[in-house]
Amino acid sequence: MEKRTYKQLLQQKNFIAYAFANVLNRLGDSLDSIAFIWIVYAITNNPVYSALIFGINRLPTILLQPFLGVFVDKLNKKFVLISTDIIRAACVGFVLIGYSQGWINVTHLIITTLVISTSEAFRLPTSSAMLPHLLKPEDYDYGVSLNQGLQSTVELIGLGSVGFIIGLFGIQTALVIDMIAFVGCSLVMIFVHYKPIQIGRSDVKSSFLTDFNEGINIIKGSKIIIYIILLAVILNAIMTPFNAFQIPLIKEVLHSSDEMISIIGISFAFGSIIGSIAFPKISEIMNEYQLVKIGGLALIFIYAAPLIIGGISTNDYLTAILLFISLSVSGVLITLLNTYANILLVKIVAPNFLGRVNAILIASCQAATPIMSFIVSGIVLWIGIKGVFIGCLVMGILAYFTFMSKKVFKSMIQNEFDEFNLREKTEYEN
Repeated sequence: MEKRTYKQLLQQKNFIAYAFANVLNRLGDSLDSIAFIWIVYAITNNPVYSALIFGINRLPTILLQPFLGVFVDKLNKKFVLISTDIIRAACVGFVLIGYSQGWINVTHLIITTLVISTSEAFRLPTSSAMLPHLLKPEDYDYGVSLNQGLQSTVELIGLGSVGFIIGLFGIQTALVIDMIAFVGCSLVMIFVHYKPIQIGRSDVKSSFLTDFNEGINIIKGSKIIIYIILLAVILNAIMTPFNAFQIPLIKEVLHSSDEMISIIGISFAFGSIIGSIAFPKISEIMNEYQLVKIGGLALIFIYAAPLIIGGISTNDYLTAILLFISLSVSGVLITLLNTYANILLVKIVAPNFLGRVNAILIASCQAATPIMSFIVSGIVLWIGIKGVFIGCLVMGILAYFTFMSKKVFKSMIQNEFDEFNLREKTEYEN
């Protein structure tokens, strides 16, 4: 078999167009995630509403996405992607006009956020489910890595530039760029041509409940999928306090200035880029279990590093350097695990079920965030930020030596993975 590289992907115009569309979409995501919170704070001067918008933004993913996955598997994926981006562009345009004319209020922003989030809940599993229609199985490693690497790069650019855009040119300019990104994404998707893979009973009509139960049964019947979902939930849950308490972390643990928040964001984004691009080569020298273990190490490292740095460094420049190195490494390790899980899911799940399985995976992962946030918000007053970080470090160590142990991995993945072959994928291609 010909050795696969990124060079082969560049010859696949449909995949490149698909990846470029995802880049524009991620740029829009990174801009409106900041812009909407900025607007709601500007018109209310109340951080409670900013938190409310942030929470509402998660609801459609958690509550609707498992069910939307059923429709994703049945609908034309290209049509769904184009439609959702047009809807999101229209919502940003609505907010732009309302803010410019002075009549936008919190109610408008809540409704707009719900519409955008619902559209995104449709788009995320659709985008993932479209990949097998564009790539051959042997190109999945490089394809997923390139797609994630490009998105991480543009996310870094978007998050890094949105503050400067708002400060220099105003919030309206940020919204215009945001709207153009979504419109551009929908236009690029028009040029993506793909042939839907028809498997089995494509001409048989079935009820929503039947289709939904089929997706659940696919998950229940595969220890690999169950392991991936549980792993995603554990990772997201343990990571939640770090994401939620970054400002207190800077003040109470690192004893540094507010600018350190940028170092944290840039470090993770940089690590994600490196991890995504390097994955195909690293996967050639590391087996599946080793990739899981290094992801577990990231959970330990991400909490141990700030606690150690805060204890040994009193200089902001030294703190910034040490933090950048440690969190970049953590970003690389977590990305390697995430990329492996995404590729494995694409390989083992039939294309006509991938939307449903991805939707349940994403919703389960997202649900861990508010649950963990609620728990730590209750105990942080008792044990403080440092206590929460020490507790999460302990949880990371426990997860590493239990759920990510070789014994559990072998019982849940290795035996099934060893028996797995690409016979079904070959049938799909034929």
